[in-house]
Amino acid sequence: MKPKLTLLCFLLLFGQLARGQMKTITGIVVDGGDNSALSGVSVLIKGTTQGTKTGTDGKFQLQTNVANAVLVFKFLGYETKELSVDNQSQISVQLHATENLMEEVVITGYGGAQSRRTVTSAISQVKAEEIANIPASSSDQLLQGRASGVQVSSNSGTPGGGVSVRIRGTSSINASSEPLYIIDGIPMQSNNLSGLSIGGGITNPMADINPADIESMEVLKDASATAIYGARAANGVVLITTKRGANKKAVINIGAYMGGQEITKKPGVVDGPSFEMLMNEVAENAGNPAPYSNPASALNTDWASPILRTGQLRNVDLSISGGGEKVRYMISGNNFLQEGIMKNSDFSRTTTRVNLDFTPIDKLNMGTSILYSHNSRKRLRNDDNISGGLEGTFFYPPNHGIYNEDGSYFKIPTFENPLAAINETTIGMLTNRFLGTVFAEYEFIPNLKLKSNFSFDYSNVAESVYDNSKTNNGSAVGGVAQRLGTNNSNWIQENVLSYRFTAAGHNLNALIGTTFQQSRTDVATSTGQGFPSDAFQEIVAAAVLRSSSTSTSYGIASFFSRVDYNYQSKYLFTMNLRRDGSSRFGSENKWGTFPSVGLGWVLSEESFMQNLGFLSTVKLRGSYGVTGNQSGINDFQSLGLWGGGAYADLAGIAPTQLANPNLKWETTNQLDLGIEFGLFKDRMHIDIDYYNKHTKDLLLAVSIPRTTGFDQLVQNFGEMRNRGVELGINADVLGPSSALKWDLGFNIATNKNRILKLAAPFNVYNRDIYRYEEGGEMFSFYLHPQTGVNPQTGAIEFEDVNGDGEFDVNNDRRIVGSANPDFFGGITNSFKWKGFDLSAFLQYTYGNDQLNWNRFFQEHGGTRSTNFSTSQLDRWQQPGDITMIPRMTADNYASDIRPSRFLEDGSYMRLKNITVGYSLPASFAKKIGMSTARVYVSGQNVFTITNYTGLDPELTGTASNTLTQGIEFYSMPQPRTFMAGVNLNF
Repeated sequence: MKPKLTLLCFLLLFGQLARGQMKTITGIVVDGGDNSALSGVSVLIKGTTQGTKTGTDGKFQLQTNVANAVLVFKFLGYETKELSVDNQSQISVQLHATENLMEEVVITGYGGAQSRRTVTSAISQVKAEEIANIPASSSDQLLQGRASGVQVSSNSGTPGGGVSVRIRGTSSINASSEPLYIIDGIPMQSNNLSGLSIGGGITNPMADINPADIESMEVLKDASATAIYGARAANGVVLITTKRGANKKAVINIGAYMGGQEITKKPGVVDGPSFEMLMNEVAENAGNPAPYSNPASALNTDWASPILRTGQLRNVDLSISGGGEKVRYMISGNNFLQEGIMKNSDFSRTTTRVNLDFTPIDKLNMGTSILYSHNSRKRLRNDDNISGGLEGTFFYPPNHGIYNEDGSYFKIPTFENPLAAINETTIGMLTNRFLGTVFAEYEFIPNLKLKSNFSFDYSNVAESVYDNSKTNNGSAVGGVAQRLGTNNSNWIQENVLSYRFTAAGHNLNALIGTTFQQSRTDVATSTGQGFPSDAFQEIVAAAVLRSSSTSTSYGIASFFSRVDYNYQSKYLFTMNLRRDGSSRFGSENKWGTFPSVGLGWVLSEESFMQNLGFLSTVKLRGSYGVTGNQSGINDFQSLGLWGGGAYADLAGIAPTQLANPNLKWETTNQLDLGIEFGLFKDRMHIDIDYYNKHTKDLLLAVSIPRTTGFDQLVQNFGEMRNRGVELGINADVLGPSSALKWDLGFNIATNKNRILKLAAPFNVYNRDIYRYEEGGEMFSFYLHPQTGVNPQTGAIEFEDVNGDGEFDVNNDRRIVGSANPDFFGGITNSFKWKGFDLSAFLQYTYGNDQLNWNRFFQEHGGTRSTNFSTSQLDRWQQPGDITMIPRMTADNYASDIRPSRFLEDGSYMRLKNITVGYSLPASFAKKIGMSTARVYVSGQNVFTITNYTGLDPELTGTASNTLTQGIEFYSMPQPRTFMAGVNLNF
């Protein structure tokens, strides 16, 4: 009996020793597509808390005493994989990029990256493949129609021209409503860099960035996502991530396209015979003799054709990326040229980018991102400028030639000859921009990291104008010139301490940080007039010289923190807190605090939500927080200022501004409620959001007693609200098993804007055609509501707004519409079959009013001697005519009335882009020395469906005035583009 007991004890002891014996497992994890090493992959022993992460070389090592261990590999953007170790001690694992839309990786700011499944915020993402090979000069244009709740419109078709971006509506009256752009962690200067006053158009500093360098763009929309950026995030945040190198062999990418651009619609003005016929009718109605004896034989000059052209479009991109365990790199170069559809207008850009990542020792990562951009603009006076070439094509009568008999330009009072405006004026803008950051990140203990970086954004802008003696501006003074130089510098230093913890289903990611930023702008201007001849255009040659200079600066200091927590990827929590101090605000309110909280619940992980068939994921989320806006005031707006000046040729100073020590931030409180669905094994993702944004303490100029010596003082007085609903759908329609791949993207959004509080109503722009009042909305048109034309007399008829029984120019006006749409969005369809690909992108907006202000000046009824719009042909002529265009008499076309008939339905749907491509078979490409090769043809702005009668329903010709939108005023329309290109990888 004793030997048996001894044997049993020995066996039990041996089994216990065997169970406790530690085993070392080593391995490598690579991308299943290109076999490149994957760094940071989570490797966990299933059923335990034991685990590790792969290094920069994709390798890992761990020890376990678990028999028959199963390893779980997780990495954002890739499928989760389980592997039984069995008796293996060395393993190799391939992870494949996920087709699961709920597992896509989104960037959340300050280096944060999360699976879409665990995000509590409202974030839209635009990937590189969605915007590749689209001929856009700037990255913000590429957001148009691709992210729900983001309204993007090109202010004109001017090359390198301004773009309006609104995320969930307009949140301010005087302050900017443009989002904050962060590129590789650097807050960009995204305001108009031009200081010239040559019309209502603006330039776009985002055009300094090469779109081909972009890996992804994340649009942060709700407060849970944006509060981490605090004082500048009230209008949303756009995070731009550029491409970087990886631990793999060098890859060379070459992309090139070439094409042409043409006008889609010429100015709608009458021809020479029609012009003379209409002028004769005006004279007849006034009881005067006809000025033209034979209109049918009138000269017919096409003023538009000599200044228009088919503009060239050309782009070349070259990049090389790769690296090893220690160094990873991405180096790129770009050359871009866009010629405008009007002569002597173009935009050219040359950029160089270097992105480096360096791991000199274990646990220390260092790197840099450097961009140098040089661009040149040839500009024209268009957009709200009567000296421009496009304006002249509308105004100049077609029954006269371009030149007089002596060869000089034919001129009419006030307006410039279109060809003279193009040929005799030179307007240039050169921009050199440097955008760079250096960083270092050290991991003190596992998952505890400190990252410090220093970034610098510098731009030098040189602008010049010369109007020679043949122009209206220069003829009286012997030529006039202006030079303007602007230097913008912005540096920022940040420190972020982050910690990540994972155990027993608990996942915590926390960070705290500091930011210090300073911005400075210096401007020098010189003008000259009276040149010896037009061959001398430098200001030093002028007879009369003037110059001036100015500078301004501001600083921001910030402290911030964020906590992301989830339990079993089921219960989600996010909290942000940021405190900003700005030199712009008064001594009593230098600092502002911006908190937010977000909650989420993945219902589909609960037991009662299992086995729901096609419904694979359901997530509820909500957030509330506060963000700020400081861009509505000047840098020293809170201080009492004195300015220098001359009086009787003596130097002196005088007060220019009253102090306001109570001046503080505009603040926006935002509530967001969202629900997300994953269908058909998460091949389809549906995202629905409701939001309510309430902005208070608007920075506005408020009237004060004149006994102060001033009539206005900037104060925090005013409130505004934006409410809306967003729907986004993305789907892999046919699934991964289908030979035909079909990706569908659809989004639609509504936004209702309301002004809740104002000190007093006020009107905006020339002839007070916009009005701001309590209960109204932004961009409301203030016109005389025309009810029709009397069919018996041809007299214009208006609504009796004040009810006194008669029409009064001053009292019978009201708000008749707004530029805000009822809803807007985009539709994208992408198909791939074998080597062929096809993508079509439609962008639309509905319910917005567009003011065709060109008609106001061209539908003048003969009160001016300038040309007519073609709509004038629909005028009342005899009793019984039913029309909105009155009889051609001075009473019906008085200059002090603003009839509402010029406000048109601006709804449209536009085929923004269509592309057809073919990729060579991999075997053939390899034979000719390439890994991939693709050719394609593409069209941009191919067609537009709209009832709007102007040149382009998307235009805002007064973009330099932020209180105006939805007005076409002699603006260059967006061109139609056709091009062909290639993409080659080696």
